[in-house]
Amino acid sequence: MDLRRFSGLARPVDTGYASNRRIAGASAAVLAAVWLIAGIATGQWLGALGTAALAALAFFLAWALGRELDPDEDAAALAGAALTLPGLALAGLPDIGALFLVLLAMRVLNRTTGVAATALDVGLLLVLGLVVALPGQPVYLAAAGAALLVDGIISPPSRRRVIIGLGAGAIAAAGVIVLMPDGPAPQPELLAGLVALVLAAAFLPVIQAQSGLQSVADDTGEPLSVQRVRAGQLLAAGTALAAALWQGSTGLLALLPLWAALIAAAAWRLSRGLRRSQAGGRD
Repeated sequence: MDLRRFSGLARPVDTGYASNRRIAGASAAVLAAVWLIAGIATGQWLGALGTAALAALAFFLAWALGRELDPDEDAAALAGAALTLPGLALAGLPDIGALFLVLLAMRVLNRTTGVAATALDVGLLLVLGLVVALPGQPVYLAAAGAALLVDGIISPPSRRRVIIGLGAGAIAAAGVIVLMPDGPAPQPELLAGLVALVLAAAFLPVIQAQSGLQSVADDTGEPLSVQRVRAGQLLAAGTALAAALWQGSTGLLALLPLWAALIAAAAWRLSRGLRRSQAGGRD
């Protein structure tokens, strides 16, 4: 079956690559470990299996998001997945639907597959945005709309994507108005907003570093577009920041694997810069 007939965003995990084998094995290990721990703790082995599956999926999504956030740095993606584990242990499971939406939205923009999103991809992104937004989180529908809008503006332009993106954004804006309570607006959680702002700012050097982007698209072998990769990075960091500002600590923890991926990418680039600086100092 030709996958590209249906989706331009799917990226199968090719076990021919060492990093893919590592994340596949590590995800299986997380599944087994969480199932065992939760099963022993609760005695409910079937329920524990569901919890373990979601934890392993969150771990995997942190890696997948890291791959999109900094395509040249596979090791940083693995580090982000590892960083997710203590967060899962302390804060519990994140919002899997929201994480998957951010992943799809990034791929719409950066086209790491080398192929544009299909009509099925666009429909899935919008439906997922609506589903995740229904509990009172219009941020995610706005992110889906923004991805389609920007994708329609960046070369090659698409008027249809622009119109769909604007429509999704309008629905999200209406949702914000409806959800706002009567009387004074709620005060955001200062600490959660400040933490999110600092972490998002720490990611800016990763965006700047894309000027030296070396990665190529999966299907075409063509160099990835720096402009598109940066657009995807800004969308991911902006969505994470907006979720924290909208919902405080709840919004911050909902995207915990994304934050782990952002932190790992920033730390990896910083450590690489320090190593180069030290090496230059010894020459």
